[in-house]
Amino acid sequence: MSRLSSHPRLLRWLRPASLLAALALVSAPAFAQHEIDSEAERGPISLHMNENAFGYSQMAQMAIMQKLQGGNRYARQEAVDLQNALAAREDVPANYIIQTDGSGPVLLMTAMAFAAPDKNVVTVTPGYKQLTDAFAQQGGEIKTVPLNDTYAIDLPAMKDAIDENTAVVYICNPNNPTGTMAKPVELTQFILGAPKDVLIFVDEAYLDLAPGGVEKNSMVKLVKQRKNLIVSRTFSKAWGLAGLRVGYGIAQPETLEKLKPYYMGGPSILSTVAATAALQDKDFYNYSIESYNHVREMMKQRFDAMGLEYAEPNGSFIFVHTGVPIEELQPRMAEEQILIGRPFPPMMDWARISISTEEDMEVFFEVFERVMKDYGKVAA
Repeated sequence: MSRLSSHPRLLRWLRPASLLAALALVSAPAFAQHEIDSEAERGPISLHMNENAFGYSQMAQMAIMQKLQGGNRYARQEAVDLQNALAAREDVPANYIIQTDGSGPVLLMTAMAFAAPDKNVVTVTPGYKQLTDAFAQQGGEIKTVPLNDTYAIDLPAMKDAIDENTAVVYICNPNNPTGTMAKPVELTQFILGAPKDVLIFVDEAYLDLAPGGVEKNSMVKLVKQRKNLIVSRTFSKAWGLAGLRVGYGIAQPETLEKLKPYYMGGPSILSTVAATAALQDKDFYNYSIESYNHVREMMKQRFDAMGLEYAEPNGSFIFVHTGVPIEELQPRMAEEQILIGRPFPPMMDWARISISTEEDMEVFFEVFERVMKDYGKVAA
């Protein structure tokens, strides 16, 4: 018998319920409503990962606290509850949903399920590469289409790129890194007009933050009409749950069955209850979107004042033409404790800047304007 098991009082004291009581000594408002400190006060300002700097739902935080005693269990009924909540939000049957730890696994499972040495995936460049890179690792070919003259997805060119060997068309909407969006009517026509044996994958990670949000722009409404369509979503952006890793895919059950041999499991029990609670917290969701909109407009005004071109932003970042090679600008900004986005070929003198708090962006622009003057890209 272990020393611990011989002390039942000690065991009772160590139960997670007691941990909850200890946490209660810290007032809930102090725990859940603390003012978000500037990234600058905690270290480098993180403008390179597209994280939500505005926090996350108090209801989600409290759900985690209340479920701490269940951390030794897998999500069972909790996963069912989230499945039903997601189905209700998306207006699809529950078996149209597959839960994952972030939306990345949906992309990876799709690549593994559909890639083959004689198959190709059609996508844009620059664009998000997780699915396409995995497709190539499985022996498939990547066919890239340039963006149009507004740095947006060129749907006619993508249609022309589809051939008899195309297995998947991958569209990130809004596009990462440019933040530009396909018009919903045009994207709908593209999806419904694509060859029926080609899978269309629409990554809507940032769509909550676009004008009109998911209600106006989502392609989920087409899932019931088209078997070969997958839409992916994440809680990492508008909901602010990046560190908790919750995402999901939406497709007809027959399509999801093709992914399941590569399924690596869903979110943890704590992540699951947090996501379910977050869906109920409309106040935080609206606050998050309003905060992004406010800071995005401020950033656009500052870039305009500097005379810098940028792609029309619809997500949690702005892609700006600095005229400085990103391999130079990125380490130069890091010296000033500001982390900005990685290179996105072929647009190698553009920079992706994540939207953070207004305070963080003030620090960013103070440094950025000085650095750009040093490079002679803006007037001194």
